[in-house]
Amino acid sequence: MIYNASSAHILSGIILDEKLKSLIKVGGDENWNTYYLDKDGAKWVKSFPNSGYHGGGAPLLTKVEHFPNEEEGTL
Repeated sequence: MIYNASSAHILSGIILDEKLKSLIKVGGDENWNTYYLDKDGAKWVKSFPNSGYHGGGAPLLTKVEHFPNEEEGTL
């Protein structure tokens, strides 16, 4: 779960798909989160908050201040 984001920076559906085309994948974790950077250095996380659904549910792309594991020094 991503906790450091405002609802204004949460994308889904076609908008999520279009935004992903402009992002660079930089990592991921065991919780199906994938970490991205945009050209301005902003951090984005693709997550599956309804992972209990068949196929993992619909993904969300969230702009965040920092990646979830960044404090521990891992991505």
